[in-house]
Amino acid sequence: MPATAHPHDAAADDEPGAAHPGPDRPAPAGQGPRGAADLPLGEQRERALAAWDAFRRTAADADPDAPSRLPGWTGRDVVAHLASWPEEPLLTRLLAEARGERPAAAEPLDQDAANAALIAAHRDATRDDLLAALDAGRARIDDAFTAVAADPGLGTTPTGSQVGPVPLLTQLGAIAYELAVHALDLAPCGATKPDPALLDAGLLALADITGALAARHGVAADTALAGPDGGWAFAASADGWTVRRVAADERGIPAVRGASTALLLDASAGRRSVPPLLVKRDLRLDNLAGLLALAPLLDHVPGLPGGPALRVAAGWLGGIGRTISRLQR
Repeated sequence: MPATAHPHDAAADDEPGAAHPGPDRPAPAGQGPRGAADLPLGEQRERALAAWDAFRRTAADADPDAPSRLPGWTGRDVVAHLASWPEEPLLTRLLAEARGERPAAAEPLDQDAANAALIAAHRDATRDDLLAALDAGRARIDDAFTAVAADPGLGTTPTGSQVGPVPLLTQLGAIAYELAVHALDLAPCGATKPDPALLDAGLLALADITGALAARHGVAADTALAGPDGGWAFAASADGWTVRRVAADERGIPAVRGASTALLLDASAGRRSVPPLLVKRDLRLDNLAGLLALAPLLDHVPGLPGGPALRVAAGWLGGIGRTISRLQR
């Protein structure tokens, strides 16, 4: 998963920066593009809220007591750690940071410990409790976009995340990745298939946060993530990054291509083993040399697009293992 602020209160906890112009204003000299945060604010808001609503519909169908796809986690656990609870005001923290009212946390949050504590605190939550907490999360996200609309500079102000400072709007968009992957995790609980729009928003979030990290680490990269219906690409440099939609058959740049959007998300989140997917050609890497430009980020982005496959390739380049191209033959 992309290691941004985790939405166990996807809309609610705590984490810097000088205000920058928002997505509907031109960036000043010296500031480069900021990916999805540069898209029209209304479009960002609509996508984020639609993703949240789609996850809620999936959660409403799930049996909270049934085992999820995550070992040891029930459907209740999956939903509880994404919902917004009074004790975990993430977006309250992020907005305070964007406004300069509080500094970023000195150390990244221990996400495993936070998840365990949150799940334990709500182990007796009913279905109605869970859905109410999801509604509270949606309201907090909506409030955050309202705050950005009133003060556009908040949107591109850096806020603290698990991988360092990223714009507030980047974090709001990145929530869709967690929602999409966890919606897929609820399948064994009887949940309906996630809305394709939720999966698409998750793919955009994955491309966007990876572009943000590539830019921050000075990695020049141009990479697409595409399924049968197309997907998203990011282009990064030391000056910033952009995102754009790509067609399924678009060529000319390095790409991670999957038999489905869900498979791409699963592979990036470690839900599916990559080598068998490559052997079966359900996952393909176009222009391996270009994709390896992202290799320096592998230690910073657990959910790097194609990351597991790139580890295989990087290992081969160091004299270990077999080549990706052999796996894909």
